[in-house]
Amino acid sequence: MQLKQQSLIDFSKNKESKKINKITPMMSQYLEVKDRHKEYLLFYRMGDFYELFFDDAKVAAKNLGIALTKRGKLNEIDIPMCGVPYHSVQNYLSRLIKLGFKIAIAEQLDSLPDEKINSKKTPKIFRRDVVRIITPGTILEESLLDEKKYNFLTSIFLDKGKGSIAWIDMTTGLFNLKKLDEEFVERDLNELIYKIDPGEIITTENIFNDPLFKEYFMVWENKVTIVPYTYFDEKNNNEKIKHFFNSSNLQSLGEIDSSGISASGALIEYLNLTQKNNIPNISNLNIISDNEFLEVDKISSQSLEIFSKINGEKSGSLIDVIDCTVTAAGARMLKEHLKSPLMNEKKINKRLDYVEQFIKELEIVNKIQLTLHGLPDVERALSRISAKTRNPRDMIIVSNFINKSIEIYSLIKNVDNKILNKLIISLEIMKELKFLEEKIYKTLNSTPPISFIDGGVIKDQFSNDLDNYRNIKNIHKKKIVDLQSTYSEVINLNNLKIKYNNFHGYFVEVNNKNAYRLTECNDVNFYLVQNTLHSSRFQTDELKNTSIEIDQAELRAIELEKEIYNDLCSVVLKNFSILSNVSESISFIDVMNSYAFLSEKKNYIRPTFSENKKLEIIEGRHPVVEESLIRSGDQFIPNDCHLDAQYQTWLMTGPNMAGKSTFLRQTAIICIMSQIGCFVPARKVNLKIFDKVYTRVGASDDLSKGLSTFMTEMVETARILNGATENSLVILDELGRGTSNTDGLSLAWSILEFIITNKKCITFFATHYKELTEIKNNLTNICLKTMQTKESGGEIIFLYKVIEGVSESSFGLHVAKLAGIKPSIIQRAKKVLSQLEKSEGLPKIEDIGGNINNDEEIENYNKLLNLINKIEPDDISPKEALQMLYNLKNKISDRI
Repeated sequence: MQLKQQSLIDFSKNKESKKINKITPMMSQYLEVKDRHKEYLLFYRMGDFYELFFDDAKVAAKNLGIALTKRGKLNEIDIPMCGVPYHSVQNYLSRLIKLGFKIAIAEQLDSLPDEKINSKKTPKIFRRDVVRIITPGTILEESLLDEKKYNFLTSIFLDKGKGSIAWIDMTTGLFNLKKLDEEFVERDLNELIYKIDPGEIITTENIFNDPLFKEYFMVWENKVTIVPYTYFDEKNNNEKIKHFFNSSNLQSLGEIDSSGISASGALIEYLNLTQKNNIPNISNLNIISDNEFLEVDKISSQSLEIFSKINGEKSGSLIDVIDCTVTAAGARMLKEHLKSPLMNEKKINKRLDYVEQFIKELEIVNKIQLTLHGLPDVERALSRISAKTRNPRDMIIVSNFINKSIEIYSLIKNVDNKILNKLIISLEIMKELKFLEEKIYKTLNSTPPISFIDGGVIKDQFSNDLDNYRNIKNIHKKKIVDLQSTYSEVINLNNLKIKYNNFHGYFVEVNNKNAYRLTECNDVNFYLVQNTLHSSRFQTDELKNTSIEIDQAELRAIELEKEIYNDLCSVVLKNFSILSNVSESISFIDVMNSYAFLSEKKNYIRPTFSENKKLEIIEGRHPVVEESLIRSGDQFIPNDCHLDAQYQTWLMTGPNMAGKSTFLRQTAIICIMSQIGCFVPARKVNLKIFDKVYTRVGASDDLSKGLSTFMTEMVETARILNGATENSLVILDELGRGTSNTDGLSLAWSILEFIITNKKCITFFATHYKELTEIKNNLTNICLKTMQTKESGGEIIFLYKVIEGVSESSFGLHVAKLAGIKPSIIQRAKKVLSQLEKSEGLPKIEDIGGNINNDEEIENYNKLLNLINKIEPDDISPKEALQMLYNLKNKISDRI
């Protein structure tokens, strides 16, 4: 969000004027820092607070709902000011970041005053500067992040129809790069942005305003940051990338074209800017190829409700049901599995081998889950340590992680299995870091503060020098207590208090009416340092000297604590790659453990893969619907499917609400779950690995683009027809229902024909056009399927089973009845339907029979109800009851 800084800019331009020269050293320092960071809200550290001034203060106060006050004057104008406590700053940062603001954090850089800007007449001024800039894509603070989600900073570079997209999660070190499909740049870019779900996008102004991409950028506008074109300069970025990855040539990183160099180099430049060159350790660049992952596009993902339901809620989505991970890093990895299912059969089977082995070791699975519960997020803690954020609690996270990793190693080290051997070896190295856990334990307090400002990070008796400084401070603080008692006796005033502030240090404070006691005291030389509205503040030489001793001891203790902590950080960073690799292994164990736990609990099976075109699912189930039914005490009805090169298409007809859409979705979901390396809800699954999954299930409008249901349907269908290959899975449900019957039928016919003859991929095509089944007379590789129903007592019962055949009816009137439509309306609809079925072409209104207004039928219906209500079964004989039944039947017959 762009900030208006006119008033501040005017002040800074006139810093040479006489009035401006009257500003305090602190404000002069502030203006210098702010002048270099005009576009950011500047949080300026002042003791226990972060303070904001000028327009920054106005913006922050308004958006945070905090008081706007003032601090001094500048050019005879009050300086607006607001502030937030440093210990709760993250809450305020979170709110501002969510609103789109970017924030510069200025910290005190030294523990001793800056001699260049201090004088005897001014308070202590410490050197301050911006240590980092927080933007939506560069957040490191744990409390500002979703622990189960990556926070990607994304860079987009496009030039002459070519382009690349790079994305990095600074908190975990994940850095990816992908070249955009030159034939479908727009589509590819849109799909990747949806999949990445970035926190922030950087690009150039000319790319942002390119008419070809403007439509997409408008959707992501609140996430876009425009940066100078120089960020994407290929020549400069070539050197930047090599330096960043400590590589002598780019070829060692993989095949990167010019657009990839521009995109990835821009990310590095932006990180250098925001992190002031303190970038977390990132050692690998992952170059994503087109044939590496199964493509599940945005529409299909939303239709299948993989990450959220249609209404946006996560509860009831696929990931909500299958995620049994117990660590934040494991949850993030599982989500990436679902975003990027594999196409490499060897890699898929390797994951399935792990799952199968863990199922065989259920006792270990349970113990691993118990051990992993509460495991801290070391992946992000390591990033913060390498970025020099100096939160001592991150070091405790590292210590706990080492301990837990060794525990997990102990659980699996004796499993005699080649499959787990690589994991066992990767964890065994943690025994060598036991010394680091012990070092952290001996050095740090078990629950250290989050910053060094008040000390208390390092344990007592760890350093003699540190203990000495602490003793000096404690002795002199005791002396302050003694002085308060002495001064109270000397002036005979019990409510005398010795207080402290950054300006004066320690001072005596009394109310104004007792000030004379100190000024007239002969035994102690009290001198006035400040008057306030209600009190007077005094110092003595002894108090001042004691204050200096305490301040110096505190400052030197804090500096020494930082030195000790930094030494500890150096040891951690020397072992960064080991800790990072083991963290990835632990996350992988968590995910595989999750799959195993899920499979055992819900009776899932291992899928197998075929070299030939094939999709065979025996007793397949929808994991989400099944979970919902189990909770309500019902049972899911499983279904089979078998498609291959001979019969590659299923044309499905069937009544509404009979389970057709659920069957279609479960088929796609089972295929996706198979390719992430998870066991699946079925009795048997065998398939050829798909390259793309396209589903078009359910009608929707795209009002934001002004598209109707039918237009949206055609756009999505065109996307499928253009993108599908022979190795894709295509699922289309009720194509053509947004237009007239004749148009819809002709389109559905020609589209199905094109898929079968040109695309030749495995296809499920559900339709309400019964006439479409005649296509089988021309094309033999189609199976006709429907949903089984049965009639009982005049009622239709849905059996939710897929069977051979063609549906004779959609049972729309029955569904309307189930939905609660009035019986009189249902009866009327039956009459209209009967007449329509007899007519050739479009019948006239008078042919339908009767008045459209059915008030008379409603009246007759109500009369019958009243007559039945008057019957008292206990007061009549069997013979009378039989006669009444005949009478009722005759009355009904007369009205039909």
